[in-house]
Amino acid sequence: MAGAGLSPAAGQETEAEAFVPGTSYFDENGYTEYVAGNLPVIFTAPHGGSLTPEDIPARTSATCGPKTVTQTDLNTQDLARQIQQAFFAKTGKYPHVVINRLARSRLDANRDIGAAACGNPSAEQAWHDYHKFIDAAKADVRAEFGRGWYTDLHGHGHAVQRLELGYQLTPETLRLSDAELDAAPAYEQAASFRTFSEESPLPFSALLRGPTALGTYLADAGYPSVPSRQDPAPQVDEPYFTGADPGYNTPRHGCANGGHICGVQIETHYDGVRRTLTDRSNFATALADVYPDFLAQFGIRIEPKAQTPPAPGDEVIVDNLNSFNDPAKARFATSGSWVDGNNSQSHGLNFRLLSNPSAKDTAEFRFHVPTPGSYAIDAWWPAQSGRSGNVVYQIHEADGSTALAESVRDQRVDGARWNPFGVHHFSKAGWAKVVVAQSPGSTGSLAADAVRVTLTHLTPSEGVAVLAGLVGELPVTAGNAQALNAKLDAASARFGRGNVEAGKKQLGAFINQVMAFEREGSLSAGQARPVVEYAERVIRDADRQTGQ
Repeated sequence: MAGAGLSPAAGQETEAEAFVPGTSYFDENGYTEYVAGNLPVIFTAPHGGSLTPEDIPARTSATCGPKTVTQTDLNTQDLARQIQQAFFAKTGKYPHVVINRLARSRLDANRDIGAAACGNPSAEQAWHDYHKFIDAAKADVRAEFGRGWYTDLHGHGHAVQRLELGYQLTPETLRLSDAELDAAPAYEQAASFRTFSEESPLPFSALLRGPTALGTYLADAGYPSVPSRQDPAPQVDEPYFTGADPGYNTPRHGCANGGHICGVQIETHYDGVRRTLTDRSNFATALADVYPDFLAQFGIRIEPKAQTPPAPGDEVIVDNLNSFNDPAKARFATSGSWVDGNNSQSHGLNFRLLSNPSAKDTAEFRFHVPTPGSYAIDAWWPAQSGRSGNVVYQIHEADGSTALAESVRDQRVDGARWNPFGVHHFSKAGWAKVVVAQSPGSTGSLAADAVRVTLTHLTPSEGVAVLAGLVGELPVTAGNAQALNAKLDAASARFGRGNVEAGKKQLGAFINQVMAFEREGSLSAGQARPVVEYAERVIRDADRQTGQ
């Protein structure tokens, strides 16, 4: 296998090998795929494979025992891939992902080797290779970050549509009061996040289902979860997967027995999480949004990728598939029974289709306005004769409610191209949106594909506001920051009165001050240069807008 000898037995230390982040590695037979990462998080998908090689016979209750399960956790393999893409979109870096590509009827990678492989040598080798890759990922995380978080992805078919977070605690344990959980150390010691809990100033029960618990964060993001503040424990008659017994992965790769790779088993429901590509993409985006906040309390830092200051010509495309969107800049959401559509005229892989829209059914293309300014809005749709001829596009300010413009378009024509909706001035920074809906009384289906937002220009005062934001990020003393901001305030005041030359002069003084801080060592060249370059750009834009 690639990277053979990656790991000794479970519980022993492993040296990190050199893997290229974002690159897939396979064992000798191609039964396990490891997508290397450079973030302190690991995701595994043991039950989403489909390969059925002839040399590995089907696992049956007769050959493997009466508790043998062979059902696939549908779409969990792709869910893991969507999660990888979502984390990359948010951070510019990759989580570690390990996927068992064998069908569960051939290998259960979440059981001990006896129940997993039923004595078949090829299946046993695949089991070893799968866990060696996980151990390699853990070694890499320990070497680079010192600690990390492991997540084992599954799918359940229970009636209650919610995420079941398995921390190796029984339903009976979860039904105890917070006081009872915190009074007996045995409960904390059994948990798959034991090390982090023992280090935390918060009570064990708070980490399990308090305001900063993973389940609470996920429920707040629109994915009901147990345990959480909203749903502390399963009811007596409700089935629940604990992450252990007979599960194997979370006990082995979590930290109930010590270490600084802790974790959880997430049993995902089907509708809204795994059913469609859009479901999987949206859940992946939510997970990438939630994990940095949740893990920060344990000293695990997942930083968003650096954002460059906005400049005319910068564009953001909001796709209907959130895995294609940078979650810091673009998000897509719907209300109503939208389904995945596929058409050669689509902007990306697919589009969203609503066959019988009501007035309440909408699609929202949300985009982050980094600074007030003028932005061009364009929309793309796949045209088709059965589409509505009266589709309403509403453009909203960053407050989410103030409508800047409304346009009615015919989706039976003008497909497979960017259709212009004009240039609009957004007076606020924040999340703005384009809402797509059916015009009252109209018929035909709706398509929601993509929206493009392009910054056309900033006024000089708006450019100065961006500079003020950059100054706020500089590691300078309060006195030095005050000196820089005083020059920016003077420039903004002069631009506001229409005195462009005086405003430019103040920006020149601002540039000289930044360069002086660099010369004296208060700022490095890497810190000063982007600020200077942006100030020079504001001066050039001011010249263009005044015809100089």
